[in-house]
Amino acid sequence: MKSGIGIDIILEGAIDKCRHVLFLYTSLVNKYAIQASFLASYRKGEHLLYITEKEPSTVVNQLNIGHELLVIHPGNIAGLENRDNLRMIIDGIESHEILDSLTGNENNIAMCMYDLSQVQGTKVRELIKGHNRLILNSPDMAVLSSGMFDRSGQNDETIDRLVRDYLDILILALLAGKPMCGTDIMDIVHRNFNVLLSPGTIYPLLHKLKKEGLLECDCNIKKKVYKPAKGSEAHIREILDGHLLANEFLNGFVKSNTSEG
Repeated sequence: MKSGIGIDIILEGAIDKCRHVLFLYTSLVNKYAIQASFLASYRKGEHLLYITEKEPSTVVNQLNIGHELLVIHPGNIAGLENRDNLRMIIDGIESHEILDSLTGNENNIAMCMYDLSQVQGTKVRELIKGHNRLILNSPDMAVLSSGMFDRSGQNDETIDRLVRDYLDILILALLAGKPMCGTDIMDIVHRNFNVLLSPGTIYPLLHKLKKEGLLECDCNIKKKVYKPAKGSEAHIREILDGHLLANEFLNGFVKSNTSEG
């Protein structure tokens, strides 16, 4: 099975720019196809390593890469700390402390993979802080972060909070412009605000807005595309205008009181 159009190019582009990549994928993505491609592109002198809590035989049978691959449990990495030229996959391991010696070695290449449906939002933010670049992959798209992560800015937590608190408003504003699927919305929010949303956050909210009569969806084989429900356009515009007026009032109040101080 193909791992997605362009995913090999995106993955190699990420590896060329850094040595430690976070790969988040949705449940319909064939992760083993991506992993096999990543391992098969090994360079001369590199050793292949797969760190997982699964049975080694399961991984080997799924990958079938035709090259020597060491599959080990994260608790059994003793003795590997000083190994160089490792091309490794870290598959869904919650704690990274024991792996720091491997991923921190500039002579090693690491791809850490997680199923978004299995990771809570708070954990996603922790993972992002510990990696240099992010790839977000769904059956419909593959997105590489535009630059190295820097989440130390003073406004980071404020932006994250605003996006999550007003996510319904953002969704309505986006869909008022053009129909989109859930992964489209996740992509745009990530690229514009550096906030990574999980399917478990997006899809219940889309369902809620649909139940309220604001949205409807067209279904095809691959995805659901959401758009304003017929006759709801004026109501959505009222909601968006009301939000803008309320924020203008609040911002004016904050600004006036700050300037007086």
